[in-house]
Amino acid sequence: MTVTVIKYLYPTSRNITINPPIGFWEPATNVHVNMSGDSKAQLQRNVQVSDELKPHFRVTTIMERPYVMLKKNHYELDSNSKFEGFCIDLLAELSKDLGFTYTIHAVKDGKYGNDKYGNGSWDGMIGEILRGEAEMAVAPLTVNYRRSEAVDFTKPFLSLGISILYKVPDDQQPDLFSFLNPLSWQIWTAIATSIITVTLGMYFVANVTPYEWNLNFSCCTAHEPHPAAAFATSQEAPIVMSNNYSFWNTVWYVLSTMLKGGCDFGPRAVSTRLLGGTWWVFYLVIISAYTANLAAVLTVSRPYIPIKNLDDLANQTTISYGTIRGGSTMQFFQESRIAAHVKMWEYMKDKDVFVTSNGKGVERALSMNYAYLMESTSLEYETQQNCNLTQIGGVLGSKGYGIALAKKSDWTDRISRQILLYAKRGIIEMKKTKWWRSKGAACTSTASAVKHDRFALSMYNVAGLFITLGVGIVLAVIVVIFELLYRCHHISKKEGKPFLEELCYELKFAMNMTSLSDHRSRQKMSMCMNNGNGKPNHLNENGSLKKTTL
Repeated sequence: MTVTVIKYLYPTSRNITINPPIGFWEPATNVHVNMSGDSKAQLQRNVQVSDELKPHFRVTTIMERPYVMLKKNHYELDSNSKFEGFCIDLLAELSKDLGFTYTIHAVKDGKYGNDKYGNGSWDGMIGEILRGEAEMAVAPLTVNYRRSEAVDFTKPFLSLGISILYKVPDDQQPDLFSFLNPLSWQIWTAIATSIITVTLGMYFVANVTPYEWNLNFSCCTAHEPHPAAAFATSQEAPIVMSNNYSFWNTVWYVLSTMLKGGCDFGPRAVSTRLLGGTWWVFYLVIISAYTANLAAVLTVSRPYIPIKNLDDLANQTTISYGTIRGGSTMQFFQESRIAAHVKMWEYMKDKDVFVTSNGKGVERALSMNYAYLMESTSLEYETQQNCNLTQIGGVLGSKGYGIALAKKSDWTDRISRQILLYAKRGIIEMKKTKWWRSKGAACTSTASAVKHDRFALSMYNVAGLFITLGVGIVLAVIVVIFELLYRCHHISKKEGKPFLEELCYELKFAMNMTSLSDHRSRQKMSMCMNNGNGKPNHLNENGSLKKTTL
């Protein structure tokens, strides 16, 4: 149905009446008026209604920032003007658009409303409405089943849930051994094991392969003497077979290459070069990752929070937790049948963890090891105002704040429709932005982005490097076996010896690490004398070259 609004005019001298339409009205919308400025002003002068003729409501509320607060100069103002906040702005908007007046007072007992004994004796704002002390409650009052049985609620003007408010722990300052923090202790253990493994592997491979045994003072190529050896007699410059990879030289090679200190010798055989190259790739990536992570660990402070969600809170006893006594959050845990919620209620009901207001809960969270369970919208405001507070986990449940009126009130539907209209036009969101973010908010992010530990590379991040290193060691062993077999086959064919005999001889000679004749001190003495049989000391009894490990 559409009703047309016209402007009635008296007939003119020619008996012609002109009644132009100036607007229309529909039940689902507002009045749409299209009139001139003069006619609109005339209409406003004619239909002004005195405040004495408007409906008047006694409104009860509760002091809870940013919903209802006292102005700084409240002692100089009257009962209505001394309040400010989100709910006060919403009430003023409803009063202007729906045409009613109101008087605000704070609830006497400072409670929201709870039927503590289950006999209908409600306290708080719900109790004041039931006793006729107020006709309306405009506050952060949660709509739930028990309250809805006692009073009527409008459509929610804010949607919310339950979340955890917790204090951000103090920053962890770097300690004396903070340089170890970029890598986890598992990685440090694995690196130490890798150094030992590569050292033993290189020592074994270098002594087994024939291509790492060379004439002493050799220049670059195995089995080629130093050029100066051609101008010296055997007595002046004894030439013996030597190997650069003694045990301690191998340890020095592994550590110096890892720390980029350089080394005065390098691998010559394919097997040792393969193992050495794998080791270089391994420590190159490890040191790069360590260097990149070191700056972040030493410069970025990352507080540690032991809980991440509601389940973590329920399964620990170090951090105490609670909520407002008699509030909807307490009723939620009291009535919930979920195992984690039942466990939390059993803990809370026997301990002194309840507070009388959100402000008290925030103070307790800041001063004690205490997690405060509160509505998400109020929590968002607190984390905006104080950077030392943060939200833990997500939002539990779904509920809303509504305006409470007496049962069967004619104003419940009218206010509900107006609230829906405000939500559609974005008015509620604008008012929320005003009080949550524009009133001197110190923190711009509600998440606070708290890191839950020092970030250290784990074994999972670098496991591929250790696998690559292991593959390199295995390939080096395979190659050195091939080199040894090839060398033994070549010598046995050249000298006409059995292959197995030459193989056993080479293995025995390569692994004979404790022979007194191969010791460095004995070699230094033998460099100045000949053998008793008159042969140079770099030759064996059969005239072949000696092998030594320097």
